[in-house]
Amino acid sequence: MVRAVDAATAAELQARGGLIRRDLVWITAKNRATGAPESIGLWNGADHVDIAVVSGETGATVTRPYYGMGGLQNVPAIPLVSDLTVRKITISFSQLDPAILKAVREYDPRHAPVEVHRLYLNRETRLPIAPAVPRFLGFVNTTPIERPKANSEGSIRLEVVSHTRVLTRKVPAKKSDEYQRQRGGDRFYKFTDVSGQWEIAWGEKSGPIG
Repeated sequence: MVRAVDAATAAELQARGGLIRRDLVWITAKNRATGAPESIGLWNGADHVDIAVVSGETGATVTRPYYGMGGLQNVPAIPLVSDLTVRKITISFSQLDPAILKAVREYDPRHAPVEVHRLYLNRETRLPIAPAVPRFLGFVNTTPIERPKANSEGSIRLEVVSHTRVLTRKVPAKKSDEYQRQRGGDRFYKFTDVSGQWEIAWGEKSGPIG
């Protein structure tokens, strides 16, 4: 669930004293070697720090490690909307940052869950006013890597689609023969369960098409 700012942050904003804002990105991808899900966090701060955030999955406050030092280059403006529109954003990272390189090479980022948080810091103390709140929840769609020109730095861009995309997926049960027969005796999926066992010949070899 994407949330607006908390009461403490809202009060600071109303005071017009000025706040420092930071963006945080949390990616949970599958380890290519073990298949286990692993998470990595990056933010546009200056240090590697542990930061309290409101989990986009559970709504509970958790503390996560985030890598700084310029790895996260840009998070676009994210409008806060309450409809079910499937939205896309493109997040840019430095191609030289070891943390993001690990996320896209050692891990499989395809369809990996992504949480984008906004953190507000007090301008005088440089300390967080409250746990960072979710700004965008979604999944990795593509991960293009831009090849740098001579004497320039390339980038890694994650195209992320919002979590509302799951509402557009078809229910597997609707692809079964049993379900389809309820539609006026339609037998379009009559052989779905056994078609993978059929054998076809290809040259001198034959085998199951599945």
